[in-house]
Amino acid sequence: MREILAYQIKGLRDAWHNGLSGEALRSVIVFPLLILLSFAVCLAFPTLRESLLSYVLASMDGTGAIRDDGTLSALALFSNNLRATAFIMAYGLIPFIPLPAMALGVNAMVIGVTAAWYFTEGYSMLGFLASVLPHGLLEFPALILAFAVGLFACGQITRRLFRKDENALHLWDCLVLMSRMLLLVLIPLLAAAAMIEAYITPVIASLFF
Repeated sequence: MREILAYQIKGLRDAWHNGLSGEALRSVIVFPLLILLSFAVCLAFPTLRESLLSYVLASMDGTGAIRDDGTLSALALFSNNLRATAFIMAYGLIPFIPLPAMALGVNAMVIGVTAAWYFTEGYSMLGFLASVLPHGLLEFPALILAFAVGLFACGQITRRLFRKDENALHLWDCLVLMSRMLLLVLIPLLAAAAMIEAYITPVIASLFF
C-alpha cells in the first residue's frame, strides 16, 4: 500500500515539475486579480451588480447547503465543491478551448460580487473576510489546483492533437493525473474546508455582525 501511494505521489510530483506548477502559478496570480476586477465592476455598475447577485443567490439556493434552520450542511458543501472541482478539471479534456479558465472567471466573479454587496450594504469588509477566509484558506487552493490541472490537461491534449507533439500527455495520462489530484489532494482539502465552513466560519463571522 505504501509503495502504491508513493508511486501516485511521484506521478503528481512529476506533473508538477513538467508544467503543472506553471499553470498553478498563473492561476494564483489571475484569480485574485479577477476578484478585484469583478469587485470594481460591480461597484461601478449597480444594475449589473444586482443581476449578478441574483444569479449568485439562486445558485446558492440550488446547492442544498443551507438547511431549513439556516445552518450549513458540511456534507452538502463538500459534495458541491467536489463536484465543482471535478468538472473544472474535466473541462480540460476538451482540446483547444480553455474552459477551466472560464470557470476560474466565474468563481472569481462570485467572490467579487459578494464582496461588492457587503461593501455597498455598509457591512464591515473584515466581516466579509471572516466569512470567507477560514474555510477559503483550504478551499481556494483546492480550486486553484483544479484550475491548474484542467488548464494543464487542455494544453497537453491540444499539443498532442493539433501540434502532433509526441512528448505531450495522452488523454489517459491526463485522466490519471486528475484522479491522483482528486484523491490525494482535493478531497482532503475540500473535506476539511467543508467542516470549517459549516462549524467554524459562522462562529468567527458572527463576531463582526
